[in-house]
Amino acid sequence: MKLYRVQVKYKNMYIDETLEAENDKAALEYLVKKVDSGNVTERPGAGFEDPNVLFITFEEVDRDATTKVNIGETSVGVQMGQPSIGSG
Repeated sequence: MKLYRVQVKYKNMYIDETLEAENDKAALEYLVKKVDSGNVTERPGAGFEDPNVLFITFEEVDRDATTKVNIGETSVGVQMGQPSIGSG
């Protein structure tokens, strides 16, 4: 079995699922079954894509190198990363 990450964006809805399947076609069929049965977590979409266009991306991922992180939201005033140019 292979591990796949599938992302779906449609009608201002976002689904991000990790699925086990024999091949990419089976992974997409399994996703359809999960959506039909309501066993997916729908989150609000980003809002900048055309809501009438269906976006599906999927990739085979390395089972040993996969980690899930919660990016969440960053509060105002928090500096991310290092400045590329320093003054003084």
